[in-house]
Amino acid sequence: MSKKVICDCDNTLGAPDRPIDDGQTLLYLLGREDIDLVGITTTFGNGTIEEVQGGTEWFVRAVGCSDIPLIHGVGERQQPPTEAAHFLADTAARYPGEVSVLAIGPLGNLRGAYELDSDFFKNVREIAIMGGYLQALPIPGWEHVPERNLSSDPEAAQLVLDAECPVTLMNAQICLEAPFGLDELAKMKCWQGTEIYEAMHDWLRRCIVHHGSSTEYLWDLLPAIYLSRPDLFDNRRARLRASVADMETGALVSSEEAGAPTINMPAHILDLDGFYQTLYDAWEHAAAHYARYEP
Repeated sequence: MSKKVICDCDNTLGAPDRPIDDGQTLLYLLGREDIDLVGITTTFGNGTIEEVQGGTEWFVRAVGCSDIPLIHGVGERQQPPTEAAHFLADTAARYPGEVSVLAIGPLGNLRGAYELDSDFFKNVREIAIMGGYLQALPIPGWEHVPERNLSSDPEAAQLVLDAECPVTLMNAQICLEAPFGLDELAKMKCWQGTEIYEAMHDWLRRCIVHHGSSTEYLWDLLPAIYLSRPDLFDNRRARLRASVADMETGALVSSEEAGAPTINMPAHILDLDGFYQTLYDAWEHAAAHYARYEP
């Protein structure tokens, strides 16, 4: 039986000079037979909400999946509930205990859904997030790269980390175990010659200019793959302090205090070959089942 998933994202694959991992994540979800992507909600983050919405509209046309609901979401910190928040709340209430939320951008739409329906987190099956860091990234040129997902709306991040449903968080450190560069892109033969492939290639070439290497990381793919293959990760319970001050920077600080939010925060990918094989299989399946181009 497939798992109903809403992807709440700040996709900019399709927007010039912007990251590509949200789009790669959407391709993965489309290629999994065990996932029913019931909606895509947008949020600011990798770009403005206009850039994200426009890039995602381009993406669904380029892939050929415009039948999936695409709902405009939050554009700034502490914004009142959006159309996306209504969609999240209504869908979770319609299918209580069935909807998994993959949240791979700032979390304002989820906060808005809770403001609309105080049972939102009770209705959700699980939430999988990418965001936060344990310490500065040990990569030349990346030491001062700001954390975006949690820090862009820290009040929302604090609320979601303390949600009344299972929460899994993939932090920046574990994401460094899954690099993606031109060599990895070349293995996506099923997408070569498409606008999607060219957009990914352009971004990686820009990485060479800015960082001296084409190596990026599959940031948002980790929580997505977790939804299908939790066995690939060393699932660990973590108790976080998760104050608004911590979330302002994206810092993940452990706590021994009773009542502190307790989440699942894997530290390692257990089977890296299996991880990549799962990813490439899904991307190939997506290429075979979507038109990729629409007139």
